[in-house]
Amino acid sequence: MAEEERATAMQRLRGLADSRLHVDAAQIRRGIQFFINIGTPLVVGVVRGEAQAALAAVIVGMAFGFADSGGSLPSRLRILVLDAACMGAGAALGYLSRNSDAVLWPLFVAVTLAVGVAPLTGRVFPLTGRHAAMAFTVAAAYPAAVSPLQIWYVLGVLLVAAAARTVDYLIAGPLPRQPAAPLQLPSGRGGWLRFALAFSGAATAALWIGQTLDPTHTIWVVATTLVVMQADALASYRRIVERIAGTFAGVFAAWLITFGFPSEAFICACILVVAPLIPHHLANRYWLHTALIALMILLAYDLAILDARGITKLLSERVIDMLLGCTIALVGTAAAFPRLAAAELDSLVDEIPDSATPQRRNRPAATGDEGTD
Repeated sequence: MAEEERATAMQRLRGLADSRLHVDAAQIRRGIQFFINIGTPLVVGVVRGEAQAALAAVIVGMAFGFADSGGSLPSRLRILVLDAACMGAGAALGYLSRNSDAVLWPLFVAVTLAVGVAPLTGRVFPLTGRHAAMAFTVAAAYPAAVSPLQIWYVLGVLLVAAAARTVDYLIAGPLPRQPAAPLQLPSGRGGWLRFALAFSGAATAALWIGQTLDPTHTIWVVATTLVVMQADALASYRRIVERIAGTFAGVFAAWLITFGFPSEAFICACILVVAPLIPHHLANRYWLHTALIALMILLAYDLAILDARGITKLLSERVIDMLLGCTIALVGTAAAFPRLAAAELDSLVDEIPDSATPQRRNRPAATGDEGTD
């Protein structure tokens, strides 16, 4: 009898250990994809002394990592090509319209309006549409970023991402799809129209405010607004709060690394360590997800400029840009959901202590843009 009880206790202990030590293979596979997409152009750029030219490919490689909803290989490659096409089209439109306000502003409004209603089509177009709007902003505000060498790096990372997905599929088969977080989407045509107009208005205001400052400010302010403003009031408010916290954490970590260990090899190694961790915290710890992205991008910028005074200015400016973008998104969200604004903010304050848990209020599951940065 004692032996049976001892055996039962050992089985329970093993079961508990197995549950605690469980590792999600799908998350490891996604982390490897980010590591390859980011690490390949980074290492090649550093070795060849072209870190500045490789910077765009590093960021685009991260974007390609988000554009991977899983499933079969043809589905994953199709989304990758679609994302690359959307970014290419956005960059081309932004670059060609950069010197004509009469063309630039209507185009940007049209693009962001399309992104605003994109969640009606599923999970793919909200992500690829945001990437297109960001590429439009980069090419319009900072045309020097569109150089032949940088284009070759971006094309190279596209091929690397396709090859990495192919090898991943051949080794492990279909990649399990990431579950979509439950969202309270706008109701009816009027609700969607109001959200699309508010989203486009916020993004356009971010572009205008950024342009009054300088091109680099424009890119970060617009990107912040596009990313945190979702078709769900509570999701938007939560992202705004957590993006502020995460950006401060990422900037502080980048400052410690760049000033404490000003070594190109060490900074490169830090980026390679951070890269595979980026996709793991999107759903439940958005602040940490944001911190890792900010840290990775700022360290990549440091490799590109190699100037201590320049990185100091960059770190402080990124905090300002983030606060501007979040403020614009806050106003846009309140305009998109005027009746829910006060109630959702109160709910967010009540839920902050439990933000580490994935549970949300009883909301219907809906397709949403959960694969963005």
